[in-house]
Amino acid sequence: MESMKITANSSLRKPVDTKDEHGIRVEVQVIFKECYSEFCLLSYSYVACMDQAKDIVQDVFVKILVKDQAAEILNLKAYIWRAVKNTSLKHLERSKKLEPLNQNALIIASEEEKPDDELRLKMQDALEKLPPQCKNVFELCVVKGQKYNSTADSLGISVNTVKTQMKKAYRILRNNLGNVHYTLFFFLVF
Repeated sequence: MESMKITANSSLRKPVDTKDEHGIRVEVQVIFKECYSEFCLLSYSYVACMDQAKDIVQDVFVKILVKDQAAEILNLKAYIWRAVKNTSLKHLERSKKLEPLNQNALIIASEEEKPDDELRLKMQDALEKLPPQCKNVFELCVVKGQKYNSTADSLGISVNTVKTQMKKAYRILRNNLGNVHYTLFFFLVF
């Protein structure tokens, strides 16, 4: 009777669908021929460059062919679709990080645009209105260019206190200077 249970249980198991390496390559090749342009358009919808989209699609197919676990993928076309989408999004995120700054985004003071004495006095006055600890933290971090950790060590306070004091300093300076251009000049002067 026990042998019948074992036999009955073993007959209920589904056979494992194992694909050999040749079968995987053939399946990938068929999907590549049938859906390559579709995958390229998908990638293009994210990266907006057809050459880059083609590179992404080809990279995905190469990774699948190299991958040891490709035989375990149940729906290869859906897997490739998702991989192309994710790879395109990753590429887009990386390219945003590497994108050069827009020339108009920064205001660079040239020699002719040096702040006049009135503006310099206004900035110094705003700096003097900061509370003592706030002023010390701000001068060390912004004027002298120290990192928050070294500022905290030199003043004997925590890094969180440095962050709080910097927020407070920026808020006070914004209120006292009012105009954003003054604030930008302030950071360019120092």
